[in-house]
Parts: sequence; structure tokens; C-alpha cells
Amino acid sequence: MITAGSLREIIKIQKPVRVQNDTGGVSTSYEDVITRTYAEVKEDRSNSPLIAGQENIINSIKFKIRYRPVEYLKIGYRIVWRDFNYTIRNIKVGRLRTYIEITSNADMETSER
Repeated sequence: MITAGSLREIIKIQKPVRVQNDTGGVSTSYEDVITRTYAEVKEDRSNSPLIAGQENIINSIKFKIRYRPVEYLKIGYRIVWRDFNYTIRNIKVGRLRTYIEITSNADMETSER
């Protein structure tokens, strides 16, 4: 369930667009899919799995927005919240199609919010 009072944060959702540059390589830029929407944001505890002898810290953040039947989201899109970028890793649509819950990872980790 989603309530209007819980949607306190403003986010933007962008999709990656690959563009060929002058040298024949490809660069990635981002295009807005949803320019402004309200969301509930929950920061989960960070996880630090040991991968190949290195500690890899992953901070998981969950965003919940109202269901949108027009703009379909995909894994790999990014969310911009408070000028920080988060990559979408999982999308869950509510059973009654009233909300979308998005799990994402921070692209750059800092305590500044």
C-alpha cells in the first residue's frame, strides 16, 4: 500500500542512451523518462560481500512511486535523488498495480544527502 503522506521526496528517472562520438567510440548519456515524481525513500543497511579478496560495499536504497502505466522502467535506468545517482537493480510492481517499488544501488557512496 502507498499513502500520499509517505511520498515526500522528489526524484527523476533517466534512461541510458549510447551515442557514437567523433573517434568512433561510444559514450553514454542520460535522457529523462520521468522528470519529476514523488517517492518514498528508504535507505537499507549497506552490505559488504567479499569478492575476490576485496570488500565490495553496496548500499541498497528502495524507492516507492505510484504505478505509471505509460512510462515503463527497466533495470539499468538511473534515479537522481538529491543530486546523487542510483542505478535501478530490481523492480517490483504491486499486486493491485498501485505502486512500483524500485531497489537500487548508489553509484557513489558518501554520507552527504
